[in-house]
Amino acid sequence: MLKKLLFLVIIAASLIACSEDSKIEPSPSKKVTKPIKPKVKKVKKAVIKPIITKDSVRENLLAYGKKNPETIIDIFTSMGKVRIRLYKDTPLHRASFLLMCKEGYFKHSVFTRVAPFFIAQGGGTYTKEQTAVSRKTGVYTIPSEFKRHRIHKQGAVAAAREYKNNPEKASDPFAFYFVEGTLYNHPSLDRYEQEKDYKFTKKQRDFYVSNPGAAHLDGEHTVFGEIVSGYSVIPKITQVDRDSKDWPVKDIFIDSVIVVR
Repeated sequence: MLKKLLFLVIIAASLIACSEDSKIEPSPSKKVTKPIKPKVKKVKKAVIKPIITKDSVRENLLAYGKKNPETIIDIFTSMGKVRIRLYKDTPLHRASFLLMCKEGYFKHSVFTRVAPFFIAQGGGTYTKEQTAVSRKTGVYTIPSEFKRHRIHKQGAVAAAREYKNNPEKASDPFAFYFVEGTLYNHPSLDRYEQEKDYKFTKKQRDFYVSNPGAAHLDGEHTVFGEIVSGYSVIPKITQVDRDSKDWPVKDIFIDSVIVVR
């Protein structure tokens, strides 16, 4: 009986041991390592410094003019070719106009205002191409360069400008005009003197009563050049059909501009 009891105790102990060994322990949790993202250096876009900066317009233009001494330019329009000569005694305007010509600003632009016996204005049509050029050249205004002997005679080339908030009468580098003009009499010149607070010299008066021009623009816009050949193209441009704002009904293009010498 004792042996049987001892045998049962041994069997029970073995069963308990087997039962404990068969427990399934949970696997220890593994630490998940997140992938390390490589550091990407941000590349700054190259900032193109414009050729002419607002705070150094005079300095920049004089420097550009020194490196670019040309004065003769051919302008090919859809009405014909016009050759102009830029004045050396208006160095800021000469340099600025050369810059626009060489950078292609006027190429494929149109005449935006044409008026018989007055002017043909072109240049300032702000297309995507022109906007791209202006980013390179810089957006600025040119200090006025009025000269008593540089008047608005027929064939003169002058700079357009804003009239509002522009007491210095600084020029727009992107728009210019050719003068066709008309004859004046002394009473009309007297009236312009009063309206514009401007005094015509005797030489100016003698000229305008005998030769076509745009006398009332003297002292208001800088004249920086003149047509030396191809003037006959200008009346062709000014005589076209136009809308109420003097914009040609059918676009007249500046096809190309070539700096000759």
